[in-house]
Amino acid sequence: MKIKAKKVTLILLLFFLFLYPGTPLFQPLQGEGFLARAGIKEGIEVRGEKKSEVSDISGLLRRLGEKISAFKSLKTDFIQEKELAIFKNKIILKGRIYLQKPDRLAWHVDKPVKYSVVITDKSIRQWDEDTNQVQEIVLAKNPVLKNMLNQLTVWFSGNYSPLLEDNNVQVLQKSPLIIEFTPKETNIAKKVIKNITITFREDEKYLKQIRIRENSMDVTTIIFLNTELNAPVNSSSFEVKGGV
Repeated sequence: MKIKAKKVTLILLLFFLFLYPGTPLFQPLQGEGFLARAGIKEGIEVRGEKKSEVSDISGLLRRLGEKISAFKSLKTDFIQEKELAIFKNKIILKGRIYLQKPDRLAWHVDKPVKYSVVITDKSIRQWDEDTNQVQEIVLAKNPVLKNMLNQLTVWFSGNYSPLLEDNNVQVLQKSPLIIEFTPKETNIAKKVIKNITITFREDEKYLKQIRIRENSMDVTTIIFLNTELNAPVNSSSFEVKGGV
C-alpha cells in the first residue's frame, strides 16, 4: 500500500478541528474512586457539574500551561502510527518537529516518505518528494485558516485552559499524567474525533504522546522522542525543502 505524504496534513487538520470554538457545558468526571485516584476533590453540584471539579481541572491545565509555555524553542523527533480500522498493518511515519515562539512551527516527515509543512504567522508552506513542488497559502487571504493555525501553535506551546470551553476533560492517570479530551456536541470536531488522549512527560514540561481516536475507529498515535527545550534551532529547519 503506497503511503500518501499528504496524510500528514490530515493529522494537522484534526488538530484544527479539535480546537474549533464551541459553547456547551463542561461534563463532570464520573465516580468517587476515580476522582480520588486522579487527585480531584469532591464538590457541590451546580447545573450537573461540581464546582471543585471544574476548578481543579482548570487549575491543572493552567499549571501545565505554566510549565510547558516556559520554553522559547523546541525540537523533537516523532513517530506517528496510524491504525486503520480496515487494515491490519499500521502506517508508521518518522520525522521531526521544530517550534520557535511566537509563530513558527515546522513538521518534517523523513520516513518512509519525505514531506514537510512549515507554518508561520504569514503563510503555510508544504512540500513532498512525490511532486517535488512547494505549495503556499498566504494567511492574510484566509483569516479562518490563520486563526486555526494560531490555535495549533498554541496547542504545541502548552495553553490548554481554553480547551475546557469546547471539550469534556478527564484525568485518566496522575503519574505520569494522562488527560483525555472529548469534543462536546457543538464542537465541530465531534464529527471526526471521538477523543484525544495526552500523555505528559514525568516532569510535565512537555508532551510524551498524543493519541487521536476517530469516529471511524481509526487511531493515530504520535510519540515524541529526544525532545529538547530551548535548544538552538537552525533557520533551515523552517524551510520546507531545506529541512528535509
